[in-house]
Amino acid sequence: MILQRLRAETSRNHAAIESLMPVLDPNISLTTYNQLLNRLLGYYAPLENLLRTKIEVYWPDQEYLCIERAKVPLLERDLRAIGKGFALTERCTNLPKLNTPAQVLGCLYAIEGATLGGQIISKHLLANLGLGPETGAAFFHGYGTNIAFQWQTFRLFLIKNAEPMNQDDEIVVSANETFKTLSLWLFPESMDKSEVKFQFDTSSQFLARPTCLALEGTHIS
Repeated sequence: MILQRLRAETSRNHAAIESLMPVLDPNISLTTYNQLLNRLLGYYAPLENLLRTKIEVYWPDQEYLCIERAKVPLLERDLRAIGKGFALTERCTNLPKLNTPAQVLGCLYAIEGATLGGQIISKHLLANLGLGPETGAAFFHGYGTNIAFQWQTFRLFLIKNAEPMNQDDEIVVSANETFKTLSLWLFPESMDKSEVKFQFDTSSQFLARPTCLALEGTHIS
C-alpha cells in the first residue's frame, strides 16, 4: 500500500529535518522564530503556486481544495502578528520536480504530513513564546480541530489516484525530494549539498534538540 511505503521510506528524511527545526526548543527567541517563518514563506510561496497549477491540470474535478490547505496565508498572518515584518528577499528555486501526477502526489504527501506535527509544536509555541493561532502560530496550528478530517480526506485522495497510475516508486522519490529541498532551503549551512545528505551542524542558528518532532506525527498511516 502506497501510504505504508511512504511512511517507511521517508522516515529517515523526516527525522533529519525534524532534528534541525528550532520550534520545540524552550529557549527559542522571537527573532529566530521570525527568521524561520520567513524562510518557510520563501519555500511555500513558489511551491504552492506550482502545486495549484498542477492540481488544476491533473485533477480539475476531484475533491481536493487547495485554498483550504494553503500555508502561505497562515505564514503571512503569523509574520504580521508577531510584528517583525517580512524579510522575504528571495524565493526558493530548487523545488521538487512536479512534472507528473505521481510527483505531485509525493510532494503533497510530504506537505500534508508536515502539517500533522503542528499540533505538538503549537503547544510549545504557546508555552515558550506565548503565541497562539491568532497571535503568531497559525501556520503550526494548521487545521486545528479539523486536522483528522483533513488528513483522512488527503489519504483517500492519494489512494484513489495512486492505485490506477501504478507509479509508487515515483511517488516515494518525490516525497523524499520535497523533504530534501525544504531542508536545503531552510538549513543550507547544515547540509552536505554535494550528496544531499542531512547532517547536523552545531553552528546552525536554527539547530535544536535532535529529538524534536517538528514535522510529521509519529503514527501517520
